[in-house]
Amino acid sequence: MRKWLSGFGVALTLAAVLSIPLAFASPGLFRSRYDRIPEPNPPTLERDVPEAPSSATVSNWMAPSALTEWTYHKTGDNLHPDGNEQQMVWLMNRARSNPAQEGVWLATESDPDIAAARSIWHVDTAVLQNEFAAIPAKPPAAFDVRLYSAAKAHSDYLISIDKQNHDGQFARIDAAGFEFTSAAGIVYSYSEHTVYGHAGFNIDWGSGSDGTQDPPGHRNAIMSVNANYANVGYAVVAETALATQVGPQVITGNLCYANTGFANHYNRFLVGTVWIDGNANGQYDPGEGIAGVRVEPDQGDFFAVTANSGGYAIPITAAGDYVVTFSGSMVTLPVDRTVSVAADSLLLDLAYAGDSSVPETNTGLATTIDLTSALLNGTVIPNGLTTTYYFEYGTTSAYGQQTPIRTTDADASVAETVGGLSADTAYHYRLVAANSSGTSYGSDRSFQISSTALAPSSGGGGGGGGCFLTSAAAGMDPATLAVLAGAVGASAALLALLSRRRAWAAAILARRSTRPRK
Repeated sequence: MRKWLSGFGVALTLAAVLSIPLAFASPGLFRSRYDRIPEPNPPTLERDVPEAPSSATVSNWMAPSALTEWTYHKTGDNLHPDGNEQQMVWLMNRARSNPAQEGVWLATESDPDIAAARSIWHVDTAVLQNEFAAIPAKPPAAFDVRLYSAAKAHSDYLISIDKQNHDGQFARIDAAGFEFTSAAGIVYSYSEHTVYGHAGFNIDWGSGSDGTQDPPGHRNAIMSVNANYANVGYAVVAETALATQVGPQVITGNLCYANTGFANHYNRFLVGTVWIDGNANGQYDPGEGIAGVRVEPDQGDFFAVTANSGGYAIPITAAGDYVVTFSGSMVTLPVDRTVSVAADSLLLDLAYAGDSSVPETNTGLATTIDLTSALLNGTVIPNGLTTTYYFEYGTTSAYGQQTPIRTTDADASVAETVGGLSADTAYHYRLVAANSSGTSYGSDRSFQISSTALAPSSGGGGGGGGCFLTSAAAGMDPATLAVLAGAVGASAALLALLSRRRAWAAAILARRSTRPRK
């Protein structure tokens, strides 16, 4: 009996000691803005109205015999979409063009705010990637100033009531003069920054299964899962007043399929961003857009001039092959791109590299990673010359292996499957492209091949749990050992929770030192 009581005392003491830090940790200390999610149940609306051909309904002043500038992709002062709003559009259109790669990016993006939110909501990243891999690619959306005006009015309303909801969101679209047959509205009054807002919408973190909202309505709207949302207006409004709970960014998104029975309403565009990747991260960031670039197809009714943030959109009234010329502003030598437009909008970015014909490369994320193979992704821009490209890969950044050499004359999203890989091994890779003007090397990336089976867990609470139990069990009978094992297991769970809370608190403190807080 004395031995049993002694063992029981050890167990109780261990549990009490390990619980002390949690007892003194105020729950309020660990609360963060990461527990705020995009407003659940984003609304959609379908209107049962016939659609007429756009070319038959353009008003006379928008359909002269010569090319006319399309101006609905920006405000009259060129200030919107601003860099944040253009980044939202750019991220959305990138996601639509390659949903599987978007799933990998959302699951692995290392931004500390996004990582903290994934952790707090216990997002199952494996499920997330599988869900995105099952989404088909969709056409891009064109920014529309009328949808932006409605979104700006809604974000201002959300700031005025210091919360988030969808009240009056579609009515504001009607008031802005945009006619639609289908629409979706999304809002996030508590976004930390633009990339965080996009991730919050597209992961759709929340309290549903697998750490996401159920159904993922924001994701369905952005990825155009249940409709063809060919037009979009994002308003990203800063709000840092200490008296309000909303902010630092209040984001409203209006996504619509236009009713082309009305003048100046289209659903097929050339859409893109003219920009310089100043920080070489392969992603558009505010401040990287090039303003004042004329984007002109060799046929059709319209051309466009980029906004200050670099974005443009051009209605395309007939399917066909087009030579699109970028000129003016920083683009001192015209750049031509040849594209084929079918029934839907087409994404055509210009990542400008100066007056050079050396090809441009961007190493994308690896996807479809299994036990022995992976799919490597990237983009190649040949800059007007026939260009060859391939991936280098290997267990170090010296690579040592490469995929077959391919050739392209046009901008291309490229992918190659590499096989014969080893379990429990990290691999490096990059995209290489060359033409008669020179060779360019994409950034180095890496991925991990897992083993065929997970290593067995020893106690579930970290490396020390099993050793303690083994040494403390000497001389104890089975009943005492069982009690002690239960205490250790409970304590290990408490330690894991404390570790997560400490990580959250550290992230909050780090953010407070660099960003104004409410």
